[in-house]
Amino acid sequence: MINNLNNLKPVHIAWLLPPAYSIHLLDEYYFGFTGWFSGLFKVSLSSYDFIVINAVGLTATLLIVLLFSFGKLNVFFIAALGTLFFINGLIHTIASILTATYSPGTITGAVIYLPLGDLIFKKIFPVMPQEHSKLAIATAVIIQVVVALVAMNI
Repeated sequence: MINNLNNLKPVHIAWLLPPAYSIHLLDEYYFGFTGWFSGLFKVSLSSYDFIVINAVGLTATLLIVLLFSFGKLNVFFIAALGTLFFINGLIHTIASILTATYSPGTITGAVIYLPLGDLIFKKIFPVMPQEHSKLAIATAVIIQVVVALVAMNI
């Protein structure tokens, strides 16, 4: 298995993102993320709102991966997207600990997003200029904050 990971190219890693996102969405949806989130933040995030927000996210993920695969985007976009997933996995885990409840999405966040993020940090970030690495991380943080604010105010 380790040898196979060493042979992964950025395009192979990029294609791990859409299925990871899809599996994570199923975890969140079926384990009641909207109710958990709404109760925690005293907002009204409906299932419809959740689906719309994540339809946009999944579509953007697929577009980024496709454009990257055809050489139309550089590795920065995969690094930012992978970092976003990693941050999301961390947030779920920390939220579960801090609230002493299950934040729906924690299982896939911990089992899929965190290792995938680690893979991206090890395989994608080293091929980027350092200033692009910092920008990819900042971009991921900003996107995570914006998505959370949209979910709280929808």
